[in-house]
Amino acid sequence: MRSQGRVAYLALLIAAAFVLSSLERVLPSPAPMIRLGLGNIMTLTAFAVLGVRDGAWVTFGRVALVSLVWGGVFSPTAVMSVAGGAASLIVMVPLALSGGRFSLYGISIGGALAHVTAQLAVASAFYVQSADLFRLLPFMGTIALVTGIINGGVATLLASRLMERRRV
Repeated sequence: MRSQGRVAYLALLIAAAFVLSSLERVLPSPAPMIRLGLGNIMTLTAFAVLGVRDGAWVTFGRVALVSLVWGGVFSPTAVMSVAGGAASLIVMVPLALSGGRFSLYGISIGGALAHVTAQLAVASAFYVQSADLFRLLPFMGTIALVTGIINGGVATLLASRLMERRRV
């Protein structure tokens, strides 16, 4: 059974992930199809502060809220978000459970690369119906690498501050 404080902490991380993802949607994008993955900062923070299971709940909660508020449950945006979130968790969870072999930087980079790859696969299969979309992978992968590093750094700082201030 979970403590009320832990559940409240998890809810705050989900809400923060939703706010960051929503902010990212309303700010101008640096290039078409480029997202910074700011909501993932909260997933990474949850991995470090609360554990992998709660980090996965942050991703599930963020994806569900973003889908409901920003485009409908079965919209292309929602489908792409679910695919990216699922793929990133499939990669990030084993990295996070590797006994400390990977820092939040490495976990973030792995998740970002998986997210981009899954979104290109879904877009290629369902919306464009062409494998030519994978020609964008080197460019999108480079952007994912950079944003993964930045988000991993922010999450590392945030997690260390949170752990200093409060033990969960």
